[in-house]
Amino acid sequence: MRNVESLETRRLFASFAASSVAELISDMNAANAAGGSNTITLAAGATFNLSAVDNSTDGPTGLPVIAAGDDLTLVGNGATLQRSTARGIPAFRLLDVAAGASLAVSDLTLSYGLSVDGSVFPYASPQGGAIRSLGTLTLARVTVENCVAQAGGINGPAFGGGIFSGGASAVLTIADSTIRNNRALGANGVQITANFQATGGGPAYGGGVYAYGSSASLTNVTIDSNVAAGGNGAAGYSMKIFKSPTAVAGGPGGNAYGGGIYAAATTGVELRGTTVTRNAATGGAGGNSPKGLAKGANGLGQGGGIYVYPGASASLDSFTQGHTTGNTASTSDNDIFGSFTIL
Repeated sequence: MRNVESLETRRLFASFAASSVAELISDMNAANAAGGSNTITLAAGATFNLSAVDNSTDGPTGLPVIAAGDDLTLVGNGATLQRSTARGIPAFRLLDVAAGASLAVSDLTLSYGLSVDGSVFPYASPQGGAIRSLGTLTLARVTVENCVAQAGGINGPAFGGGIFSGGASAVLTIADSTIRNNRALGANGVQITANFQATGGGPAYGGGVYAYGSSASLTNVTIDSNVAAGGNGAAGYSMKIFKSPTAVAGGPGGNAYGGGIYAAATTGVELRGTTVTRNAATGGAGGNSPKGLAKGANGLGQGGGIYVYPGASASLDSFTQGHTTGNTASTSDNDIFGSFTIL
């Protein structure tokens, strides 16, 4: 930790600088301990390669959870924060914002985060390949790219390949930023011979952004080439029970909602000056079945660009509506699924 403020000032505002992963982790722990307003400035243009799990509070995460009461500003200064691409690196997301915490990030690239199934209920499903937030999250001039939320288990869902913002008090604000090449991947089904099942694939929500909190606002954002993909259903099979043949049908494919963004914030999602293009929502394939039984149904793929949850409030300006194009959905509404108002 390299605190550059006096002890008296530190009680109200603490400022840190980091030029290595070890320094960044130390500074984040110090900011959590201090509470209040804190700023960490990263070395200009540096690359911070995370190679280990810092904690598994809400599923594996590479940096300390930003704790309730910490109002943290992370000044990227043109740096890159990424999960290392070296062989053997474990899966983990990059950042986690607790309920009651605040994180503001600027001028930073976040990449290669990989959120997988956690171990703490109710956060067992992967949430946010780059960032998971139950608090207040503000991004300015940030790129989130090449991150994945990947489910496993039985019928496992995935939420937010790039960004997850959820919870009753979650507030998401993104401006002048790019969300690209991220994926939310539902789990593939599995065969369970003990219970005579071929389970369905898991659903996927929001390849780029999952917004299911209090509110979300996106201004001058590019959401490009993200994917929400439901898992494939398990193949059916035949077996003998006490010498009697038994056939099990293939499981259904998992549904996929919102290749670019899944919008379900309770008090509304607003998109202004935003381009949503080349995203995809793809339902999983149904599993094949033994002869005489129907193949498992394919999963739905709805809202290749934007999926608005039924009953949720969403507003788009005319620029965003006109620039939500070239997206694909395997079932319906290539560009926008659901109701919205024009700002």
